[in-house]
Amino acid sequence: MQVTVENVSELGRRMTVTVEDANVAKAVQERLKAIRPTVKMSGFRPGKVPAKVVEQSHGGTARRDVIDALVQSSMQEAFTQEEINPASPPHIEKMSEEGDSLVYSMVYDVFPEVKEVNLKGIKLEQLVAEVKDEDIDKMLETLREQRMTWEPLKRAAKEEDGVTIDFVGSIDGEEFDGGKGSDVLVVVGDGSMLPEFEEQLIGKKAGQETTITVTFPADYRAEALQGKKASFAITVKTVAKKKLPKLDKEFAVLCGVDAGIAALKKEVKANMQRELTSTLKAQNKRQVMDSIAENNQVELPDGPVEREAEFLMEQAKTNLRNQGVDVDGIPFTLDSFKDAAKKRVLLSLVIGKIISDNKIQPEESKVKEVIDGIAASYDDPEDVVKFYMNDQQKLSEIQMMVVEDSVVEWVYSKVKVEEKESTFSDVMNAASA
Repeated sequence: MQVTVENVSELGRRMTVTVEDANVAKAVQERLKAIRPTVKMSGFRPGKVPAKVVEQSHGGTARRDVIDALVQSSMQEAFTQEEINPASPPHIEKMSEEGDSLVYSMVYDVFPEVKEVNLKGIKLEQLVAEVKDEDIDKMLETLREQRMTWEPLKRAAKEEDGVTIDFVGSIDGEEFDGGKGSDVLVVVGDGSMLPEFEEQLIGKKAGQETTITVTFPADYRAEALQGKKASFAITVKTVAKKKLPKLDKEFAVLCGVDAGIAALKKEVKANMQRELTSTLKAQNKRQVMDSIAENNQVELPDGPVEREAEFLMEQAKTNLRNQGVDVDGIPFTLDSFKDAAKKRVLLSLVIGKIISDNKIQPEESKVKEVIDGIAASYDDPEDVVKFYMNDQQKLSEIQMMVVEDSVVEWVYSKVKVEEKESTFSDVMNAASA
């Protein structure tokens, strides 16, 4: 087999392949002979269709199959021989038979060569934070809020009370869609309803009937109600105040810890520390990746970017579907994912260069450390560890995470890094923003 490669653009290539001794005609006849026993045709017994008739009816298909097989096998061999990893599916330009030889040319894109990773001028801020006693106290308060109950009151409602109501809304005397509710708990001041609505519940008692009026904002989510004035007939069912559980052994048991408050605090701190460590790592890693991507801009082939954009778009649709969102009415466009796709393709090239140049491998101890960290948040950590160690795909994902962490450490060792202190709350709030 003879192979020649020529440049047609900065990233475009044309490869011409000559498959000697292809003997297409002979291969077609062998294929027709092989399929003849299975050919069924009216007027002939199975397997007894004359060879000439089989050739007339199946010759074209057999020829295409033979040539397709030859092209696929020789194409793969040619790319291996020339040590080429095409960035886009090859497109056959032309094909011909010259004696016993099959000659075809194809065009494709290649990935740009990253000759050297440029870190010049990069300055990084490395976020650091720790879990403090006040952070643990806040988390315990959150846990209390999650397990609160409502204590019925005889007095009138005030700010932060829970008021359970039935209501019927109308505009110009006509009820409107979405304006009716039964046994609806409204926590005064938490913003679940319009502020004007909640404020007018203050001073109301259980059993009281009243009417309140509100004007919907001009930018209200329901277009038909924007700027409209509505009145609501309200029946107050109950007024109640929050009752938080005490921080005692019983509360610890509610949270799944039988050994008391001290043990609960220890577990809460450990969980918060794992979450903080993971979030800090992700935020610092993102800053590193953003910096090296910005510093190493190269022209990218369209094919990989298109494929990555399609992947990101489908991923976004799947995430929305998992949240119960109907994505059919959302006008997704591939262009809106192109910038993120370009960045991901670029980073894969730059990271690959760093890994190759520095012979970075996933250290077993670090892989185990990551898996142990994931497993620690489960009830049966040993089972989780076994799951990751026995699932090659999951294990490969962890190994790649470890390699990327090593890439981040390498970048830190080569550029100016300044530590920036933060707090648990700021770090976690930034991550969820």
